[in-house]
Amino acid sequence: MRLIKSITLSTLFFAATVSGSENNPSSSLHEVQTPVGSFYSSELSLEQNFPFSDMVHTAGGLVFLSGLVGSDDSGQLVSGGLGPETHAIFGQLKAHLAQLNLGLKDIVKCLVMIDDIEKWGDFNAIYTSYFVPPYPARSAMGADGLALGAALELECIAVKK
Repeated sequence: MRLIKSITLSTLFFAATVSGSENNPSSSLHEVQTPVGSFYSSELSLEQNFPFSDMVHTAGGLVFLSGLVGSDDSGQLVSGGLGPETHAIFGQLKAHLAQLNLGLKDIVKCLVMIDDIEKWGDFNAIYTSYFVPPYPARSAMGADGLALGAALELECIAVKK
């Protein structure tokens, strides 16, 4: 349970720091290069000394994106539930990938955490409107206690060739 709370906390801050980047092209993450790859952190993550990176681009070309919840430019959960949250997540995801000149087509794996599995069909309808076949590999699980009381959290892995 402690691990889940820690992961959810990192998601909250990640979502708050990147949610406006699609509308603000000058927003970016701070990069630290290491022998294994580049680690990206938001200004908030650095200021608060959070023990996580928001995104990691490995030397082997994999890009790991921390989980996203559907927050707005101010870091608050968007209103309206699963649908608006899902669209907000995809806006954040596209903005983040763009910082590495990537897009949704470069995603190879997603992990979906949803608080009400009964709404899976609603989520899937939106999800498939953003991706085209061949779809990324995907895992899903029901999860209570997501950051900000979110209905959904999405974590993805992309490849930069």
